[in-house]
Amino acid sequence: MTNEDQPSIRPFHEADLMPLKSMIHRTIAVCYPGHYCIEAVRFFTNYHDEQAIRRDAKAGCTVVLDRAGRVIGTGTLVCDEIKRVFVAPMAQRHGAGRRIMEYLEEMARSLGATTVRLDASLPSKVFYDKLGYVTMEKTFLPLENDRRLDFFRMQRSLL
Repeated sequence: MTNEDQPSIRPFHEADLMPLKSMIHRTIAVCYPGHYCIEAVRFFTNYHDEQAIRRDAKAGCTVVLDRAGRVIGTGTLVCDEIKRVFVAPMAQRHGAGRRIMEYLEEMARSLGATTVRLDASLPSKVFYDKLGYVTMEKTFLPLENDRRLDFFRMQRSLL
């Protein structure tokens, strides 16, 4: 890989909004249907809309993993909560998610946080387990058609 091919982490810019949303929605469409019902997949897609991305970026810090001008990953830190960590399917299993998480955790440390927390989807739980996150609670959101969206509240000590 040349240096140009190496992904870099940089701050989110307003011009990233649509490519970032598109990458998130593509990732949900590829990775979630094997784990969740259609109602839950639809919930995730609606939850990660332009307003939510913009709101969290203003409230905290959103980063973009960029390779040759293309958004291939993202994550957000708001106070002590890590949110909206996504890596494009073609970039998964190559350390991109770990890089984003290490960056966000270091940012949380620099802001004085001693622990970070997050909500983990079914397909991402094993990833967070490997990073040392501990499940605090298995919970769910009720959805239409008597369906539910299962997820995990997790946290990790930064000490």
